[in-house]
Amino acid sequence: MASCNAATLSPYIPSAGDPWNEVKIRHFYNAIGFGANKTQIDLALQAQPGQMISDWLDNSYSKPLMDKPYWADWILPEFDQEDPYGQSYEFSYAFVGDWINSMLDDPLREKMVLFWSNHFVAKFESYGICTWLYDYQRILQKHALGNFKEFTREVGLCNAMLVFLNGVENTKFEPNENYARELMELFTMGLDNGYTETDIREIARAFTGYNKYIFQWEKIEYFPQFHDSDPKTIFGETGNYDYDGVIDLLFDKRGDQIAHFICKQLYKFLVSYDVNEDIVNEMAQTFQNSNFELLPVLKQLLCSEHFFNEKALNNKIKSPFEYFGTFFNLFNARLDNEEIRNGFVWYCSSLGQTLFDPVDVSGWPGDKAWIDSGSLLVRWLYSGWLFGYLCDKKAFAVISFMKDVTGNSNDVEFVTKTLVDYFLVEGLYTQSDYDKMLIKFKGDIPENYFEQGLWNLDWDNVQWQFYLMMEEFKMSPDINLA
Repeated sequence: MASCNAATLSPYIPSAGDPWNEVKIRHFYNAIGFGANKTQIDLALQAQPGQMISDWLDNSYSKPLMDKPYWADWILPEFDQEDPYGQSYEFSYAFVGDWINSMLDDPLREKMVLFWSNHFVAKFESYGICTWLYDYQRILQKHALGNFKEFTREVGLCNAMLVFLNGVENTKFEPNENYARELMELFTMGLDNGYTETDIREIARAFTGYNKYIFQWEKIEYFPQFHDSDPKTIFGETGNYDYDGVIDLLFDKRGDQIAHFICKQLYKFLVSYDVNEDIVNEMAQTFQNSNFELLPVLKQLLCSEHFFNEKALNNKIKSPFEYFGTFFNLFNARLDNEEIRNGFVWYCSSLGQTLFDPVDVSGWPGDKAWIDSGSLLVRWLYSGWLFGYLCDKKAFAVISFMKDVTGNSNDVEFVTKTLVDYFLVEGLYTQSDYDKMLIKFKGDIPENYFEQGLWNLDWDNVQWQFYLMMEEFKMSPDINLA
């Protein structure tokens, strides 16, 4: 089905008929992060959107990588010899928790890391070594907004990928086509898009030799004795290709297909799964013209009329990570202890989104696949648990959030509507929907307290009024949309 969003990639310029407002700001922050808090909205309202977004992308591009954990260079003898994998998994959980907090603090680049972890898939369960996870995640961070050609070149040789897609088993004596096939089908060009089975076999031969691994969790290195140095014919070109030679040939000969495929994936992640092919084609041209640099394409899309068109709003279903992450972000809560870190990760995992461990090499399908009749009930259940935890253990953060976004109002109708709207892009559809939330929020407090202005946000246990409202609100379809 063709996209019904016919707006162009021309820069969005606010006007009286198409103003820069809270709806557009929330839309932007949902796409590149986890909702916008009041401070972010207030600052954005004073900014020129194109300049603000361009500056943010530039800052995200240039910011340093996450701090290197102290165990990042360990090899097997340095781990607990009684249970090295157990210790490795503990380190991995803590590292992922730190990364989630980093994402909540400064989301744009890390949201793209999440995207790329679902594109260049290397399932953690296939290797289970924290140092390899760190190296893989570092590559995703390093290139998340950078050059896609160099990204492709580097990620294929990290230990996580060499093990997951059997590159470490690929030798001239027994070629393994797994990585060569996925490089074409999933990582660069798309399924059945201008390559042959012969191309895949020849690429696999060129990729042989990365086999030097003696089971101490070291870096897998090139082993020339296992490389096939005979000529290969790829895309109709014959030469003595090796790994780097194939990457160069791929982008030289198949740049059109790569650019279109990657821009289509970016469009689905940032705009809609209902793809506008004309927009993707224009993005792809920018991608090729910039020598496969991602930043110009992202600026073109995120600053455009197309991105901010009303038909681009509420087009996608939030993943479990985006859904739960939004609540933490808006309450300025973080995964600051093992209990909530493990609970947060478990919520996401049991709903099908285990970070750095997608379902298979093709990644999480996304969008409508996140919700069915069963998973929706589970999402409601976990939401209730999360709201209960926040109102119990993070009561100050919840109350501060309520006071901040409402200006510490004691108008209960205004408070309820404002709180609800902070979790949505456009708000609820009808007044009756807001009335349901108001009834839940008031709870069993006598009506005269509200009528006489006796109630306010310093009311004892006011966070539990919020909890009651959220128990109703969690069943609204709108809360799942981005």
